Amino acid sequence: MKLNEILEDISIAIIVLTRVPINNILSINQHIEIHRGQWAYPIVGASIGLVLFLLICLFEGIGIPRQVSLLISLSLGILLTGALHEDGVADFFDSLAGKDYTTRQKILKDSRLGTYGVLALIIVFMLKFLLILELESRLALACGLIACSSLSRFSILLLVNYSNLSKQAGLTKHLKKVNDKTILLCGIFCMLWIIPAGLPAIIFTIMFGYGVVYLFTRFIIPFNKGLSGDILGLCVVFVEIFSLLVISASFN
Repeated sequence: MKLNEILEDISIAIIVLTRVPINNILSINQHIEIHRGQWAYPIVGASIGLVLFLLICLFEGIGIPRQVSLLISLSLGILLTGALHEDGVADFFDSLAGKDYTTRQKILKDSRLGTYGVLALIIVFMLKFLLILELESRLALACGLIACSSLSRFSILLLVNYSNLSKQAGLTKHLKKVNDKTILLCGIFCMLWIIPAGLPAIIFTIMFGYGVVYLFTRFIIPFNKGLSGDILGLCVVFVEIFSLLVISASFN
């Protein structure tokens, strides 16, 4: 793969996963093949985590209290990603109010938020805030933010590879299965950020990874009759929280 193709693939991943207007900066074809950037999802995820880490350090460096620095940085992170994955969390939990598949699909397509969705978003945001707050040292903070962001985007590749797409899938239908070599290399890249947390964290993360894939492919995705963007968003946030839980517990 040539350097310009690598950069273009990473640019496609940035366009898909963030709201950075990179297509206005670089000359990228409007009819891009979304699946080309899949291998770069963990790299973009790690970059998002790094940005959050630098923002927190910046705010703390100018004298802003730790809790306020975290709150501002997480809010800016949501703007950076456009709350792409949080939207999936809200939609999924709202859909639980539906009594059958047809009703659930109508709820998923409704742009309004319900009680379940609002409560889920509050709980998710509070969990992330409190878990990041537990990462007291700079090393723990960098490890936690970069690892959780990278691993959560890597989960997209796993779910696409090991499940079938929903007939109601939107942009998700453009994603494709990647080869085993790509999965292995992306997995190794993600695990590198866990190393500072120690061997137990690495072991628990691998065990948890298998558990997440099993949970989603065996129960959640069949419940939705296939993989959709909302399920991917739910998985990304789910992995973020539990990887932060493992890393914060390891450092403490």
